[in-house]
Amino acid sequence: MNNQNNNLPLYLQKYIIKLLCSHINSENKLVTMPNVELYRIEEAVIKKLMITIALVSKEWFKTLSNNLTVSIDFNYRENINFDDDKYSIIKMENIKTLKLHFDQKDNQIYEMIGGVNKNEIPLETVHRKLEKLHLSSTLLNSSIINNNNNNNNNNNNNNNNNNNNNNNNNNNNNNNNNNNNNNNNNNNNNNNNNNNNNNNNNNNNNNNNNNNNNIKNYRIEIINKLFSRIIIRNLYFNFENLQNLIKTLQENNNNCLAIENITIAELEIKKTTEISEIMELKKNVKKIIRLTIEDPISIEIVFEVFKAWSKSIQYFIIDGENPPNLLSKLMSIDGSGIGSGINYFPNQLKEFNICKMPITIQELIQLLKSNRNLINLSFNFCFDSLIYFLSTKTEKSLDSSIKRCSCDSLLKFHHGSTANDLDQQKEKELIEFEKCWNELSQLFSNQKSLIYLEIGHDCTYNFKYSTLSWKKNEPFPLSVDKRFGALISSIPNLVNIKFFSGTTSAKIFFEIASNNKSITSMAPSAIISACDPTKYAADLQLLVDTYPHLKECSLTLLPNNTLFFNYNINKKNNGQNNGQNNNHNNHNQNNNNNNNNNNNNNNNNNNNNNINNNNNNNNNIIINSNNES
Repeated sequence: MNNQNNNLPLYLQKYIIKLLCSHINSENKLVTMPNVELYRIEEAVIKKLMITIALVSKEWFKTLSNNLTVSIDFNYRENINFDDDKYSIIKMENIKTLKLHFDQKDNQIYEMIGGVNKNEIPLETVHRKLEKLHLSSTLLNSSIINNNNNNNNNNNNNNNNNNNNNNNNNNNNNNNNNNNNNNNNNNNNNNNNNNNNNNNNNNNNNNNNNNNNNIKNYRIEIINKLFSRIIIRNLYFNFENLQNLIKTLQENNNNCLAIENITIAELEIKKTTEISEIMELKKNVKKIIRLTIEDPISIEIVFEVFKAWSKSIQYFIIDGENPPNLLSKLMSIDGSGIGSGINYFPNQLKEFNICKMPITIQELIQLLKSNRNLINLSFNFCFDSLIYFLSTKTEKSLDSSIKRCSCDSLLKFHHGSTANDLDQQKEKELIEFEKCWNELSQLFSNQKSLIYLEIGHDCTYNFKYSTLSWKKNEPFPLSVDKRFGALISSIPNLVNIKFFSGTTSAKIFFEIASNNKSITSMAPSAIISACDPTKYAADLQLLVDTYPHLKECSLTLLPNNTLFFNYNINKKNNGQNNGQNNNHNNHNQNNNNNNNNNNNNNNNNNNNNNINNNNNNNNNIIINSNNES
């Protein structure tokens, strides 16, 4: 399409291209996707968009090039020679942000060639290129300011000359008037000279003020153009290697402004991490996108991490036995005073994933209140307590096995100081739970971006993790299936749901599937000693036969992670898979695998095209007159 053959004025075309540039810059800054393949596919889509725009016309190319400010793995020409640089979409002098890819396992910065081959960028090359980027910004800064100062000096000289000419003219007029009237002339001369002097002073002052304002405005504009940010997409986490990389960058580029403004994709905190290491890291690292907490660590370290980076964290994972009431303290809902009354979960979380520790219903409510844009949610309840609270009085009277667990994992409730009126305390606790459950149901129904949900059973009684104690092969009480199923099915755009060890039969999934047609994947897992696997699998087969909107369904048996039943509408081999093992590290990894498979299925058509296009792209985005490289 040629810009001369359409009806849009050129200024509107440029405006639209600038909007597209803002989108491209934002996409090029992203470091986290559900999986690596999707990340590279999206990267290829953006490359194709850039090249497509650039090839339309010279004006489009120029507008695009002037407004792209993000470089990925130094994808620009280093030589600022005009003939070498004019066909480069990304220009070094326009770069504000540099994104690098860092493999922490292999301890190397790398780039992808053709979307397939991994090519290391040596640290010496990184340092050299960073120095050139910094010098490019510095030279541009000095050049523009010097030109501006020269222009201002010329303006001052012109104004002074004009003022002198005016003074001479006024003096000549005054001399002519002297021949007519000496007394009046003296007065007029004095007045005119005074006025001329005042005018000259005012003009000079105004000129100086205007010059100063112009210099300030130019400096503000130049500062905005400076290369001032580095984004590191770090994979296969290794804290020591990350520390060493940042230290090396700082030591070799200590004058570069961007070294003091680093964003990293992931930070993993373990029990070996010391608070001094966090303090050192935050000197240069200003944003963290994904935070993972593993193993028991001190609450002080957790708070230091959240004080420094809570406003940038979009993905939060807890994987391990961590301090009691950790989430309550981070949300300041336990009344402990720790955390200075600050809720460290502002409304930017996209993923909240917690395993190996339960969450209370109050903590979950506070989390959902603070975050309305969650995409992936994984948490654990004490199912024994949940069965007790959701069962009716009639069900409890008919089944003596329905009992409240001794833990406080599900509901935080402050009992009275005496046990004289135990029945009254239980009644108050039930009322409190009903209040919380109704609020939770309302919050779930408003989670319009939530796509992936994983719910597991976990209980801390005497600080020991337990398995579900519900009766083997028995479904939950009818009211439990109905109320719990209604809670889950109320999520309007839910696609993928997984249960981890919290069920003994498939009954609850019929309740969920009948009330939510957006769900396409269900993946329960059950402890083999607590269920009849053959009956469970047969019920799941009936489930997918009854509700055709279900495209995937599986049953994994614990503790050996055996895939016993697997249904996929896109595959021929469905049904029971006795003896087929599907080994995973933990249920959180299972959830991520299901999420990734679901994403890949949803994007298959686009993925194939994008990968093919990506294979032909060179990492340096250059437009040549004859071919694309």
